[in-house]
Amino acid sequence: MEAKSCTKVAAVDNTVSRRALLLGFTAASTVAAVAVAPDAFGAVAAQALGTSSEQAESPELISAYESFCDACIDLKEAHQAREWLADEWKHRWPLAPEALLWGANAQDGSYLDDGERDIIGRYIVRDTADLTKRMSAKFRRATPRTCFSVLTSSRAREVVEKWKRSSPKGRTEKAPVRHQLFRDKMIREYEMNIGLAEQYEAETARLREISGADAARLRVKEADGRLLKAANQISQCPAYTVAGLGMKADALAVTAGALMKITKSDERPLGQIARFIESVAEVAGRASV
Repeated sequence: MEAKSCTKVAAVDNTVSRRALLLGFTAASTVAAVAVAPDAFGAVAAQALGTSSEQAESPELISAYESFCDACIDLKEAHQAREWLADEWKHRWPLAPEALLWGANAQDGSYLDDGERDIIGRYIVRDTADLTKRMSAKFRRATPRTCFSVLTSSRAREVVEKWKRSSPKGRTEKAPVRHQLFRDKMIREYEMNIGLAEQYEAETARLREISGADAARLRVKEADGRLLKAANQISQCPAYTVAGLGMKADALAVTAGALMKITKSDERPLGQIARFIESVAEVAGRASV
């Protein structure tokens, strides 16, 4: 998710800077403002695009694109505010206790329990060199850095209940005894982990609350929603000029940039569409110079 988010913000930067030139937007720092507003007949839009009234772009498309650029800026500012918060609170954010660390490479989404994350929800990739209680030397050499899944208190309770319901069995006389001892050991261990997990969860929840991290994450989510809505509005407006096609290409480059990057080399129709969108954006960009 984070990688997709970074890709979208990068596309936002390109869109705001490149399309600002095309439509006469002016930029100050990271904030761009609309320099022209279309009238009912598109005359102002035609002037901004350097075209005659017969070639004027759709006023609805220009208006939708202005809203889209505003949404781009809102999303970028929301991301910047969230990143600033993460830096401010990084030194106070606790790492999960080693006893609660489960599988490695949790950033791949391979486990039921989520990976360890920082105050704004980014995966934490930590060094394994000092994790000597549960990680073997061989594992630490092979995996110097990774993100671990974290045992939650609710998951620990499930494990305890599962062990309590189990019945020690075995083919020999000693096997049930051995299994019973192991069962009791696992119950004790996970009951201790319940307490550890509750303390960790309480502290991280407290820090998220007092820092405003949840509000910062919600701001990004809402800004992302507005951006998608604005891009969808652009897709429903007709385009009459190369500049208008460029606006549509920009909207797709931002909202579907990650998908386009993956499929651009594909020989199937999806790859053809991605390459067409890129070509339109390039031609519109040259036309604006």
